[in-house]
Amino acid sequence: MHIVTLKLLKEATQKYADARGEIEARHRIVEKVRWHNFTEVRAIFPDADNVDGYVIFNIRKNRYRLVTVIHYAKTMKELKTGGHVYVRSFLTHKEYDKKENWDRRYGKK
Repeated sequence: MHIVTLKLLKEATQKYADARGEIEARHRIVEKVRWHNFTEVRAIFPDADNVDGYVIFNIRKNRYRLVTVIHYAKTMKELKTGGHVYVRSFLTHKEYDKKENWDRRYGKK
């Protein structure tokens, strides 16, 4: 999967040093997979949630939430797409409770 908006992940690793290792590990995993649906996401990350078109990842046992939108990989005849994970926000648990924070960089979905 191609990760779009890596800048937000980099900012999160700088701001939340306690989450750095987990963010970087997830990043390495996601770059190597080719998800076709949410079931495949849950096979690797059982704590992931699909909420209103967003895929939410729990970081540091719910201390933080990584909010993404995933465009899944497709196979059409011989054409294969890799898919994209769009990082929308990295939030503390408290910030996540306000849905308007989920997509604050790009406006509401």
